[in-house]
Amino acid sequence: MTTPTPMEATPSTNPPATSVPSATPAEPIESFALLGQLRNDEKGTSIPVPINYDIIRLFSEGLYQSPHKAIEELVSNSFDAGAHQVFVLLPRQGDDAPAKQDSLWVIDDGSGMDANGFKELWRVAESGKAAQTNGADQRRPIGQFGIGKLASYVLAWRLTHVSKVDNVFRYTSMDFRKVTGRFSNETPVSVALYEVDEAEAKSLLSEIEKRDPKAWDVMFGPEAKPAWTAAALSDFRDLMTKLRSGMLGWVLRTGLPLISDFEIFLNGTRLESPKIDYPVIVEVIVGGSGSSPDDIADGLGFESKGGGVAIPGLGIVTGVARLYEKPLEGKSEARGRSRGFFIKVRGRVINLDDELFGADAYNHSAWSRFAMEVHADGLRDHLLSSREGVRETPPVDALRSYLHGVFNKCRNAWEREQVHELIGLDIKTLLATAPASLASDPLLESVRSQLTEDRAESYYIQVPTDLKQEAIPQWLTDYEAAAKQQPFASLDIEPGNPYQPPAAYDAASRTLRINEAHPFVSKLVANSKNKTPATLFGSSEILTDALLREVGVDAATAIRLFELRDRALRILAGEGPADLREALRILDIADTDEDALEVAVGRALSTIGFKYARKGGKKGGTDGVLEAILGRQGETLADFKLVYDAKTTGDPSVAADKVDLGSLFDFCKVEKADFGFIVAKSYEGEKQLDSKIFRKIQVAKDDGKPITVLWTKQIKRLVDLHLKYGVTLSRVRNLFETCWNFTEVDTWLDALETDLARPEARVPLGELLKALEGIKSDALARPSIDVARTKSGALLPFEPERLKAALLAVQELVGNEWLEVDPLSNYVTMHTSASEIINRLNQVKQESS
Repeated sequence: MTTPTPMEATPSTNPPATSVPSATPAEPIESFALLGQLRNDEKGTSIPVPINYDIIRLFSEGLYQSPHKAIEELVSNSFDAGAHQVFVLLPRQGDDAPAKQDSLWVIDDGSGMDANGFKELWRVAESGKAAQTNGADQRRPIGQFGIGKLASYVLAWRLTHVSKVDNVFRYTSMDFRKVTGRFSNETPVSVALYEVDEAEAKSLLSEIEKRDPKAWDVMFGPEAKPAWTAAALSDFRDLMTKLRSGMLGWVLRTGLPLISDFEIFLNGTRLESPKIDYPVIVEVIVGGSGSSPDDIADGLGFESKGGGVAIPGLGIVTGVARLYEKPLEGKSEARGRSRGFFIKVRGRVINLDDELFGADAYNHSAWSRFAMEVHADGLRDHLLSSREGVRETPPVDALRSYLHGVFNKCRNAWEREQVHELIGLDIKTLLATAPASLASDPLLESVRSQLTEDRAESYYIQVPTDLKQEAIPQWLTDYEAAAKQQPFASLDIEPGNPYQPPAAYDAASRTLRINEAHPFVSKLVANSKNKTPATLFGSSEILTDALLREVGVDAATAIRLFELRDRALRILAGEGPADLREALRILDIADTDEDALEVAVGRALSTIGFKYARKGGKKGGTDGVLEAILGRQGETLADFKLVYDAKTTGDPSVAADKVDLGSLFDFCKVEKADFGFIVAKSYEGEKQLDSKIFRKIQVAKDDGKPITVLWTKQIKRLVDLHLKYGVTLSRVRNLFETCWNFTEVDTWLDALETDLARPEARVPLGELLKALEGIKSDALARPSIDVARTKSGALLPFEPERLKAALLAVQELVGNEWLEVDPLSNYVTMHTSASEIINRLNQVKQESS
């Protein structure tokens, strides 16, 4: 008879736990389901699990729709077990992923589980935690419903526990497939409890040893803890695909009480409590402080006492609200929120996904700067079973009324600050008294021309893009009437993006937006008592843009002028050109910051000789344009142009639906480009030839659309090859002529490297620089690549473009202060001798090796 697996359904009997010897302790056990099959001994203690279809249905209807909350439940169990350290290990992804998928581990040094502890673990919908405490510090447990362990059901089909107590190692493994679809009138499912020896425990947990040595030491090191528990999820379900390590880190930092004796490590890194370092405009303490009474509580009839407010049905509520000078939102929101209400019960946030705590939306400009931490342990009796929200009860309504009053107090302080800030000098008044010919008329004309005439884009002035043709006349009439009275109706100073222009004018709302992140604006603000100089600068930029159009400067010329001006402003503010090493570093790591990736791609390819123009991903346009100026080759012009789209995501890979080859082809036509490419760190389905991304690429190829899909690492490799050997723009053109997907690009790069690495293919840089130096000594001659090529037989086998590519690589490595190459004329300026340039080049290569 075959010994049943640990999860085989059995009658609810309780024989003594049985030790199951390991077959080969030195070899890791490949599956948690196999331990009970190692020897044909009698199975371990059978623990009944009174779970029925109603509980499963509760999960399927969305009790835990977030994988992060499900994992948090396992960590909550560690906290409730009195743990001081908990280690969370996520399955490895991408190139680091092993052949056999990792489990998801949660390991803690808590009290562990003996036989009774395992029985308590599987008492579903019951919990003895509510009134208990753990440890000398009288830590109060978080859980109360006894269903936390079933949160893992939404993530995986198998949940395994290995625990040590009193030098005994115990093991269970629950297969949730055996309970799906079962009803309450059936025989209860049982999970088998085994006692195992230390060798078997190590074999079960061997995956942890290399992945997190610190966690391993807690279990088996020289100073191993006397008790511990390791929980593993395996055989994952679909919800696991939504797991994001950054979001999980935020949930664990924010959602659990990170008290001084409780540490959480995620993939080996200790999580720190989130902090906000922005200046505070106003702070409101629940219950009042010092000479400042709590007038909100008084107005609602609540008593202020004990350092808090007594709310009927909840008891004492404490906390603090702050309104910050800067908004608490942006791209970091993808990893978790910073604003809104954080309602804590026994130190745990219960409304991670509901920043409003059930209230209606508040004024945005103040709300984006508002954060309030509230401690309301009395809410525990009003929690939903998921502990992620509350039931609608009169005490909850009373708390919401109080919170609303606190926000209104902060909002009023913000509005007073705005009036005071606006901004040392009232820009509205200033412009209202300006002649129409210098303010409203030029703005109106610029807006009108964008909507009705040439539809040419403006650098600073933005018009609605969703107006139907028949609605434009009336919209312009309304705008003219409003703009005549007040061209700038409101002013927003925003954190913005350092790569975007310093200001913008939104014609739809007549809002002047100042980008405080722009280096020049940031410097103005940092060196001023208030923001008046930044506001005046921004408004003057908008008016200058409008006046240029009014005096007849065409849109393309005006935009080019402002782009050059923006570069000059950045240099004045101390921002130098993008450093190549930084660009290459970003290509390695950029998978969440789209703006950084856009610039890094353009900057990296400019080293090869492309003329780079950043478009910045404006609505309806491409991220960047790269132009190759080659001049004539034979009877034809060899110049070509590229457009590109840089893709980033908070997910492990860019979804195929986000790769829009058709739109990029349209941008090719708009920019009159020869080729386009899409670049990202990784793509969904990139390893399956029948995946959606490959099908989309094949359709574009069949349609004759010259679009290539690349990895960022391939851009980096191309630049690395250029810096090592010198890559010509003609060779790069061939890449985009012959390759459509990243697999083809890899093959092309391999062939390029093989060709360039041939000894006879390497440009003799010493000969080239000496030849240029010889021409330099002739006062009547100007050093050029074409002339230098004729001076040495060693250079004749190389076409001028190949020699130029090699010199451009040298220029990039040693710097313009040593050598400058004009890519259009092939003239070369040497600021020092050939030998010094070679010495400097060797030094740079040695430093970077």
